[in-house]
Amino acid sequence: MKDVKSIVAKNLTMLRKNKGLTQVELAEQFNYSDKAVSRWEHGDTLPDINVLCELCEFYGITMNDLIDDECKIEEIDKAQEKNIMKYRIWLGVLTASVVLLFATVWFAYSQIAHSSGYWLAFVWAIPVSCIFVSYICKRVFGWIPKFVFASIIIWTTIASMYLHILVNSNANLWMIFLIGVPLEALAFLWQKMRKYKKII
Repeated sequence: MKDVKSIVAKNLTMLRKNKGLTQVELAEQFNYSDKAVSRWEHGDTLPDINVLCELCEFYGITMNDLIDDECKIEEIDKAQEKNIMKYRIWLGVLTASVVLLFATVWFAYSQIAHSSGYWLAFVWAIPVSCIFVSYICKRVFGWIPKFVFASIIIWTTIASMYLHILVNSNANLWMIFLIGVPLEALAFLWQKMRKYKKII
């Protein structure tokens, strides 16, 4: 039968150190004394079940991880990174949905007010959504998806400007699309530079 108390003590010590916390800092986080944390980590006592659940939530692990005598920090870190990744992606989707909601409200308002060009709200929603999503998910994506997002932002912004000018002043400024070529090159070079900056 495994000694659960000593396993929990070892894992609590390892998790605290991995998070870069002192016993005092951890104690302050949970309104305990540093002596209590020290007793937990030496295996003299165990925190009650509620505190153990709070510690598991704080470290982003399960109770099974805490009582596992082969608990690996690397695996826990990967699981945490995966959860953060999912959170950022869903936050990006939520943000894009909010932008679309505003575009829909603007569309409805324009219909009621009988103003022209009401459909442009949906056109502008595309680059705005992409800006928010690319910012929120910047740590999730690699350099290629970032470049793709930058390209979408560039071309949809130019298209939105072109259509906006065309609808409101009937001026056909198709040459505005030429701006996209150097911007596309800059976006590509910027992403490549950032990629190599991480390696150096």
